[in-house]
Amino acid sequence: MKLWIFILLFWTLSVHADMQANPPDRKPDGATQRENPVSTIPYETGKDSTNVCEDRWSNFLPIWGQDACERGYVLPRPFGISVGYMHQDQPFDVGDILISGIDVKAPGVAVVDEVQNEESTYTLRFDAWILPFWNVYGILGRTSGDANGPLKINLEPVFPLLCSFPGNDCLVDTTFALKYKADVVGFGTTIAGGYKDFFGMVDYNRTRADLDISLTDARATVISSRIGWNGKLGGFTGVLWVGAMYQDIAQTLDLPLDIGDSVLEVSIDQSTQSPWNYLVGGQWDINRSFSILAELGFGKRKSQMLNFTYRF
Repeated sequence: MKLWIFILLFWTLSVHADMQANPPDRKPDGATQRENPVSTIPYETGKDSTNVCEDRWSNFLPIWGQDACERGYVLPRPFGISVGYMHQDQPFDVGDILISGIDVKAPGVAVVDEVQNEESTYTLRFDAWILPFWNVYGILGRTSGDANGPLKINLEPVFPLLCSFPGNDCLVDTTFALKYKADVVGFGTTIAGGYKDFFGMVDYNRTRADLDISLTDARATVISSRIGWNGKLGGFTGVLWVGAMYQDIAQTLDLPLDIGDSVLEVSIDQSTQSPWNYLVGGQWDINRSFSILAELGFGKRKSQMLNFTYRF
């Protein structure tokens, strides 16, 4: 979730409308003046005499970017590379429970109340501004986590012959704990807009993770929205915001279950219990190339995110 994203569309809606409605030599009017003229955050200068255009190889993006620049608007550099860390702790609801391919949840043979998941993900992200208000990006990452939950099973109704053998305990009342790792790939897009020092944005991304404890990939859809303020407070130059995040995650855990002389494979399908949580965060813009972003999530899903970005 790029924060230049937020800054970005602030000018786009106002800038593009201004470009169509007025000739290039028109001086900025009151609606395009910055509320905070001492801020170094780039989206507009509010000064007709200042040359804010950079002569760079990457100036072919965003589309309409040069027109906006000639009118005094300062755009983020179009390409970005980010390294990030995100930690999440949340409960998952349990769907189907299969033992050796047999559904044991529907008849009440197996009971799993919920699964508590805690995971940490490291990401590498590449993004580009296609239009002043539209960013697209790709994600590569590595995640590791723990899944814990209570498991109660009475296998006798399903495997009467197996359970009749001496030494096989078919009444299982335990707590399972699984550790997993996965490589993550995904893509996303962001649309942003705003007015003067205030902005709003919506971000959408999809990722796939090949869990090492599952025969199927975990898939996640994430939609987030933020509103906030862009400017300068003392020595801080950057952006502050609040928002909300929706996550739709589906994954399967494969758990080997030892019942004595035999080992059964238990598959537990799980999905996000509480899709929404709330966000508060900020970004420090060190200069036009480097920025640091931090964000906290609250609710049943607790999250912490830290990103470092280089733009060129």
